[in-house]
Amino acid sequence: MSDDANKPDYLWDRSGDDPEVAGLEQLLGGYAHQAPLREPPPRRSRRNAVVLASVVVLAAAAILAFVMLRKPAPHGTQLAFGPDAGPSKGFAFAVTGGAAMCDGNQAHDGSKGVLRVGGWLETEPGAVADVQIADIGDVKLKSSSRLRLVETGPDQHRLELQRGKLSARVTAPPRLFVIDTPVAAAVDLGCAYDMEVDEGGRTHVRVTSGAVSLEGHGRTSWIPYGHEATADGGRGPGTPVRSDAPVAFRDAVARFDAGEGAGGWSVSPLANIVGDAGERDAVTLWNLLTRTEGADREAVFRRLDEVAIRPEWVLEDDVLAAQPQALESWRESLEGTWIVGP
Repeated sequence: MSDDANKPDYLWDRSGDDPEVAGLEQLLGGYAHQAPLREPPPRRSRRNAVVLASVVVLAAAAILAFVMLRKPAPHGTQLAFGPDAGPSKGFAFAVTGGAAMCDGNQAHDGSKGVLRVGGWLETEPGAVADVQIADIGDVKLKSSSRLRLVETGPDQHRLELQRGKLSARVTAPPRLFVIDTPVAAAVDLGCAYDMEVDEGGRTHVRVTSGAVSLEGHGRTSWIPYGHEATADGGRGPGTPVRSDAPVAFRDAVARFDAGEGAGGWSVSPLANIVGDAGERDAVTLWNLLTRTEGADREAVFRRLDEVAIRPEWVLEDDVLAAQPQALESWRESLEGTWIVGP
């Protein structure tokens, strides 16, 4: 050990003499702490700290959940109280021009009510019911019609039109709003449309804005603005046609959908469609690509390629093979350019 280690150090342990430090002690001695020192608090274990943090987090989550649950329902969505259960969500409605029945309760002209999930709203002759679809739009249920609210929530609003007529107008992301019928489902793609279901379930959809995907029986009809299509229980959605198409063209499409075609190309309804289709009939031709095969599909392709622009990346072989990506790419390139005016 060195001599410095054994040298007295007054400042450290008051050994030896250090006049300067002693003088400072006398000068500052009056400011020394006189009260007894308190025992330091016991040190918390790491486990206790973790438990405390967890409790704080859980409490915050519970408060947040309580606040979210107490948020008001979207405009048009109200709470309806069922006879056998607690409150359930529903859509507000108002009746004009007559009377309607909602879950066995009659609503007269001028009455307002709530169509709850699982409930039926039925208008009597002459009556019309305006139904608010949450905060995305509304449905006008026409006279002598029957409508059910299947479900409503952030992922989907779904109705069922069993019979009658309605007009729907919504502004929402694609596929958020759906109306079922006995033979198909009208999937809204942000639009307005009219729907009619007859006593046999046959469904007719006419689109007045945006587009609808009419789906059922493993078949899909893309119906944009200015077009319409009919679905029945035997074949599902039919081929869309423009609403102002000539009678002969519409008749040929109806005969094709009904399965006519025997007797050769020259007398087939598809030959009439391909021969008469113009630039304004691109929607019909595009939908026919997945409803034909072989030489028939090639004939449809040739005509569509003449009247509608095909992107260079959409290859003929892929279209003739009904490759979904190729068909969708061609449709997307045409979306918004369908010619439906005079």
